[in-house]
Amino acid sequence: MDCDHSKLNGTVFGIHDWLDYLQSQAAVYRKLVERADDPFIKTELLALASVCDEIADNIEDHLTGGEDHAPRGPLSRLS
Repeated sequence: MDCDHSKLNGTVFGIHDWLDYLQSQAAVYRKLVERADDPFIKTELLALASVCDEIADNIEDHLTGGEDHAPRGPLSRLS
């Protein structure tokens, strides 16, 4: 994750910024999978991409007035 990203340095994120950021991070993790040699690392990176996608989907559902606001997938185990 690039922590020097200008939106992470004191700027407040809007909901659309979070959506874009999470979708971007999911793509970054998938690209890293292509470069990783270790199967464990590949699995963990894919899991991170999946979580980013899931959260982005939840945000998108919220923005579009979707009915499903309950966590899905791995995050549902956190509650």
